[in-house]
Amino acid sequence: MKNHLHKKDLKISLTFALIGLFAGGAAALYQLSMFPESLRQQIAGQLGSLEALIPIAASQGALLTFLAAFFGQKLARKTWLDLGFRWDRKAFLLALFIGAGVGLVITGSDRFVFSAYLPEVLTNYQFSPIYLITGLLYGGVIEEVLLRLFVMSLLVLIIWKLSPARKDSSVPSWVYWSGILLSAFLFAAGHLPFTAQSIGWSGPIITRGLLLNSIGGIGFGYLYWKKGLVYAMIAHAATHFFMQLLFMPLFF
Repeated sequence: MKNHLHKKDLKISLTFALIGLFAGGAAALYQLSMFPESLRQQIAGQLGSLEALIPIAASQGALLTFLAAFFGQKLARKTWLDLGFRWDRKAFLLALFIGAGVGLVITGSDRFVFSAYLPEVLTNYQFSPIYLITGLLYGGVIEEVLLRLFVMSLLVLIIWKLSPARKDSSVPSWVYWSGILLSAFLFAAGHLPFTAQSIGWSGPIITRGLLLNSIGGIGFGYLYWKKGLVYAMIAHAATHFFMQLLFMPLFF
């Protein structure tokens, strides 16, 4: 039985790693387009060329995704979380609804609350295929493997084992919510370095990054808990889909 689970975990992890390879490369292409010229020159000086960043990012994406997926699956089983590889029409519709809602909140906040603090490249939106691909693959798949499957599962396990509830036969709801909120905060904080490099660093920008990304992380974490990782991925991908193809053209 253990050998069967090990092989299954390995196959799933390799599949996610392949997606991570493409997602990492796409993310590097998008990041290069957003970096200021001074940073682009710095990268070129360190690596020899800007293009050298792409295979490096792709390899890192594949490796991190493989490790997070492989160990995350084991952590998930210990906390009664799962991948959700099964069709559930209600869960699918809920994922689309949450994804659209998160996209609307983020884009609406950028338009009506934070627009004065955002650079022109964000307020004068132009559709970018590489931005959409990065959102769908890196955001929708890789970030969910890293932040939900691995980090959230690990946090739930640690909180459960350290709490008085560790003797219970099942994980209490408050433990899951603690894992959801903590992983959502880490998800938001993880976006700050790229935000600082691409659009600057200020109090409103930090607030925007922490607040808006946390909202998404909470919704995606809830879906992972209740419906499975796949539906968290669908919601995350849907957020980028609705933002870039509907809300951003509408508001900007």
